[in-house]
Amino acid sequence: MGTAAVTHLITHGFTGDIYPVNPGYDSVAGYKCYSSVEDIPEEVDLVLILIPARHTIPVMHQCVNKGIKAAIVFSSGFSDAGEHKLEAQLKSICADAGIRYCGPNSAGVIGNLNSFVACISMVCQVETFRTGDIAFLTQSGALGGSMLGRGLEEGVGFSHWAATGNETDVQLHDYMNYLIEQEEVHVLALFIEGIRDGYAFVEACKKAARAGKPIVAYKTGLSDVAAKTVTSHTGAIAGSNRVFDAVCKQFGVIRVEDAADLLPIARTFSWAAGKFPAGPRVGIISASGGICGVAADDCYRFGLEIPELTEEAKSTIRNFVPEFATVTNPIDVTGQIRSYESGYQDTIREVLAQDNIDGVLLLVTMVAEPRSTFYGVEISKLVKESKKPIIVGWTGAVTLSKEGYQMLLDNKVPTFLSSNDAVKAFSYLLRYVKFRERFISEQAQ
Repeated sequence: MGTAAVTHLITHGFTGDIYPVNPGYDSVAGYKCYSSVEDIPEEVDLVLILIPARHTIPVMHQCVNKGIKAAIVFSSGFSDAGEHKLEAQLKSICADAGIRYCGPNSAGVIGNLNSFVACISMVCQVETFRTGDIAFLTQSGALGGSMLGRGLEEGVGFSHWAATGNETDVQLHDYMNYLIEQEEVHVLALFIEGIRDGYAFVEACKKAARAGKPIVAYKTGLSDVAAKTVTSHTGAIAGSNRVFDAVCKQFGVIRVEDAADLLPIARTFSWAAGKFPAGPRVGIISASGGICGVAADDCYRFGLEIPELTEEAKSTIRNFVPEFATVTNPIDVTGQIRSYESGYQDTIREVLAQDNIDGVLLLVTMVAEPRSTFYGVEISKLVKESKKPIIVGWTGAVTLSKEGYQMLLDNKVPTFLSSNDAVKAFSYLLRYVKFRERFISEQAQ
């Protein structure tokens, strides 16, 4: 684990000084190795502790003597293993000395991506991290690393990542309060197992609401088995699901029901870049009548409306599509739209221009090259020029359309691999809009 931590610091471009400490070695990774923390001749800003839990106490005393004020304790075997007294001892030593620490039982912290990677997760074996405006906090190091890696594959860009561990000292709300104040952070994604300080968490959510920074959260503990797992994992109490749900509704936290939705929905808020729907009215456009029906059902499930277009709008669209196309909403432009150079784009622009449309869902079924690249280029253009949200449901095989699909991700077009997920994302954007309207009104009173 120590080797992983040092390697990740080096390979991701950390430019500060590194002092390995291990009495069994003279050097590590080309750096001089010291027998104890107190032997380091220079001042130390941060110590990374990767030793068995029972040895952390004497090492922390060395840190006190050295005057170090910050630590990341990777070591497991504290309250997560029932060793509550050992964890209390660690906390007491650090509190008396004014040392703030992440963990214990943490997988690390990634801040200023690609220049400060103090982390042991194998996700750090990526050559570079895709940077962005999403700060991801996780109370599970292993799963959080997995989700980070999957998110990077799906085009998500991050500003920070932290595996908070047992949170004996720095707790979830502390990270939140710091990140909300950072200009580069626009969205917070939270994987939560338990809330240790309910009042402080509520205040942090309130702070994010005032700042207009959405929080997307997934919380475990719905079942008794999950609640017991949380307790054994980090020593935390899962807490009341009903109370947590009420806090989310009151302060606009977008609570997703599937852990796999956490980062894709956070990505949607990031890429929407303020282009949120003004209401629930959706325009649906596809080259497949079948997927139009699926999307209509999905909209019904999530409380979205599919308004009828005006006769004038339908008449205009008929000029852009084959004569057998369906120009009611949902609009089936049919597969023959490929024969029309700009019919697809012109149809979308006309729908977006309607006053009774708050956003558009574009549903792409089976496509291969070069049509895939056509979608990648043209949809990206439409998203950039539109003042209303456009979300894509890409339901065909990605292996035959890698270039076009990747173009959408590279151009930050919210894209999902099913109609259901695309509609769900739209509904979450709308939910946050409604919250913001209510919250701003309440704050003005």
